[in-house]
Amino acid sequence: MGVLNRLLLMVYSLLFLMLSAMGVGLFVSAEWGQQGLLAGWLDRIYRDTGVRWFVLAVSIMVLVYSLRMLRLSLENKKEEPGVDRLTEIGHIRISLKTLESLTVKRARGIKGIRTITARVRQDSDHTSVGVGLKLVVDGDTPIQTLSEELQQSIKTHLEEIAGVDVSQISVYIADTVQSDRSPIRVE
Repeated sequence: MGVLNRLLLMVYSLLFLMLSAMGVGLFVSAEWGQQGLLAGWLDRIYRDTGVRWFVLAVSIMVLVYSLRMLRLSLENKKEEPGVDRLTEIGHIRISLKTLESLTVKRARGIKGIRTITARVRQDSDHTSVGVGLKLVVDGDTPIQTLSEELQQSIKTHLEEIAGVDVSQISVYIADTVQSDRSPIRVE
């Protein structure tokens, strides 16, 4: 929502908050028999008990709605994080979740990786992304070779498929799991 719309919504909410508070105050004032500046006019409106209860009900509904609208106007809504690209034809936004899915899909194709979780974050300058990987690998593939191959493969994949710049890929090896194959005995 634009800044102008939020400002208008806030002014509207404050206005109706004051009007509904005045309605509730006038009802209480009329109920206690106090005479105010508009006593004659209000006397005609509040003479009928049904009208008084109706005015109270409407005032309470407007009060509740106004408080809700005021809260909504003051909330800072955040967009879902993503990477923006402007093309000749229009605007493209790729969510970070999509980039994480692409990363995991690419990593599963590399031999030696058992499980992987990926986390993609925008860099502070919003021109590139950083990728964090947490892996469980088999114990058979050299970890250094596996990590470098994974980093290069993911960097190339994200830059080609999504068109985003990858500034950093951090790899955390959480555990190793030995292969399920049993040793072959030759006698």
